[in-house]
Amino acid sequence: MVPERTRLSPAPTVAWTPLGENAILVMSACDAIPGKVPVAVDGNPRNKVETMALTWRRPQAEPAMAVGFLCLAPAPSADRADSGAILLGRPGRPLRLILSPKPLPLQAFLAALAEEAGQSFPTVVDGLLEILLAGKSNPRRLRAVGMLLQSVAKPGGFVEVMGALDEGVFLQGWSSNFAAGRTKLLIASGGLAPAALEAGTFERDDLGEGARGFFGMLEDCAIRHPSEIERLFFRGTDGWRALEVYERYVLLEPITVPGHLRDGLQRGTAPQATTDKLRRASQRFDGRDTVCLLDVPVRAGIDSATIIESAGVLIIGWLFDPERKVSAVTLRSGAQSCVIDRLWTRVTRPDVSAAFMEDPRFGPALAARRSSHGFIVFAPKLIPEPGQPLYLEFEIESSGPAFLPLEPDRGQARPTLERIFGLLDPRSSTANVVVERQVAPALQAAEIAPPRVVETFDVGAFDPDAPLGLVIGLDHRHRELSALFALLAIDPEVRPIPIVLAAPGESFDRIGAEARRLARFYGLSVRLVLVEGVEDACDALEAGVRACRFQTVALLSGAAQIRMPGWLGRLERAFRGRGGQCVASPTLLFEDNSIRWAGAWLDGEGANRRVSNRYVGYPLEAIGNLGPMEVAAGATECCVMSRAAFIEAGGFARNYFTTGEKGLDLCLKLRMGGAPSLWVPEVEVYVVDDGEMARPHIGALAQLADRTSFDRRWALAISNMRG
Repeated sequence: MVPERTRLSPAPTVAWTPLGENAILVMSACDAIPGKVPVAVDGNPRNKVETMALTWRRPQAEPAMAVGFLCLAPAPSADRADSGAILLGRPGRPLRLILSPKPLPLQAFLAALAEEAGQSFPTVVDGLLEILLAGKSNPRRLRAVGMLLQSVAKPGGFVEVMGALDEGVFLQGWSSNFAAGRTKLLIASGGLAPAALEAGTFERDDLGEGARGFFGMLEDCAIRHPSEIERLFFRGTDGWRALEVYERYVLLEPITVPGHLRDGLQRGTAPQATTDKLRRASQRFDGRDTVCLLDVPVRAGIDSATIIESAGVLIIGWLFDPERKVSAVTLRSGAQSCVIDRLWTRVTRPDVSAAFMEDPRFGPALAARRSSHGFIVFAPKLIPEPGQPLYLEFEIESSGPAFLPLEPDRGQARPTLERIFGLLDPRSSTANVVVERQVAPALQAAEIAPPRVVETFDVGAFDPDAPLGLVIGLDHRHRELSALFALLAIDPEVRPIPIVLAAPGESFDRIGAEARRLARFYGLSVRLVLVEGVEDACDALEAGVRACRFQTVALLSGAAQIRMPGWLGRLERAFRGRGGQCVASPTLLFEDNSIRWAGAWLDGEGANRRVSNRYVGYPLEAIGNLGPMEVAAGATECCVMSRAAFIEAGGFARNYFTTGEKGLDLCLKLRMGGAPSLWVPEVEVYVVDDGEMARPHIGALAQLADRTSFDRRWALAISNMRG
């Protein structure tokens, strides 16, 4: 213990260097000092800590200075008047030291230590390293460790092969005094960082005595890429050693690392715990199909794998597993993963059953089994990065993992998902499950780019800033424009207003030429808009609205056919009657004069509330002589609305297959923004029901997907709506 009050002889001034914010390294000499001593900071014996003293003999010095020593001490307080003094407690007489007014830079301090300690320098440094590594690390302390290791570490071999694997780094090379198992390392990489190497060793004929090859995985390290490693330090049986990185080292692709680990395990040895770790690491995907090599009756195949940009991966395939050996199926790419057997929908695949029925290895297992070997699954938010392989990992009972590489295509959301409809029987419950669990979530998750105006052409005195304008949107289906333009021209309320005709770029040559001829013939002012990214009429309408600056826009789908003059004037007057804060829509009719749409209404209560069209299929006479009335949502096939409200609502949602739900979605967004929908029964417009899908059953499944998506987005809001 350091006495409370002690008479002290004049204290020597000693060299020191800071190590972090709270510690210093002090070097001095005395007659004798124990290995562990208390030290009092700033001359105050009440403020004591214990420190380790590293000593060496000074043969030429006087007895009072025969022992050199090095110790860590707390840093003195800069604001203390008596700072700069430390007191070392030792048996008999304490030792008081005065710190030099200016600290030495670390490199200069270590150079002075090397000169002072002489032949004892390696031993002293070795002890100092133990102290520094045992304490709480900080950048300055680690820098000191790095400089010390540069001075004392002996050559220990070379790292010749490296490769990244998940969160670890594979190393292979040769070394002296290196033992198999878990070895703590220090990695020089700009600074110094701790790590651990789980490694095995193997014999090499090209090395001298005492040297062996090694292979293993770096763990618990901050290194993210092998190229960051400059050298590695480890403590061997005879002190610290340095592993240099060979100048022409081999950098492995991550996919090849498991094979190198398997090779090392076959020819090398390691303790059981290390062997188990390395074997688990070696059971990773290496680019091969290993499912086909299994001894158990498990096989798998992929019909298609498509990356839907910004959304995820859609996979259609089959898994033959009659004995239920597979406990999990995971889709992986780099560090990303998705357990797909928790998400997929199983579908009947009799072709798979037939293919394996005659195989003696698998046929008996098929007896009395269902043929639901197929699966369809959407893995959300898993987008492989460039260069990263995509594969399935099958966890097999008693066999470990097996892998199936995928070669995915990239596709747009809507066309990719529409192809699934052709594989399903719309009358089956399986089709409904596939649509609800796979198709609808995939379409809703996709970030689909909006339609883009490529070019515009004006015919006549077109005024883009007119207070009212008509926007006509065409999809890819052939439309006869002559009758439409004739009806527009003979309507005195439509003839003077500017008209925007938006059409897909693929059909613009034909449509554009015909529209120019008709516009000039009838003296109409028309802006022709060429649009990219059109999937339906709603996309064309949106592009058309954004290609003008009308205050009020009348929307007319290419599927609509005008039935009477004066339709636009009546809709506009109803719109103005509500202060320009509504969506005014007419009655929509089928070609046989039955009702297609006569207002969308809220039916039911609470969670069961839905938006429905009550009069579909009724004769036109069923609605009588009703006047304009507010409804839950309008019909965007033909309507009048504020352009500013349309833009503020974000236009049409892109995450639907059909225009029906797109229009309903838009009208509800406008309603939430203060622009309710108004039905004007006296105005009647035909809408040609020629179908948006090539085959009826595909249309039915698309409508089911849209209704599922719509309910997920709007069910809660609708349950709380009034009306």
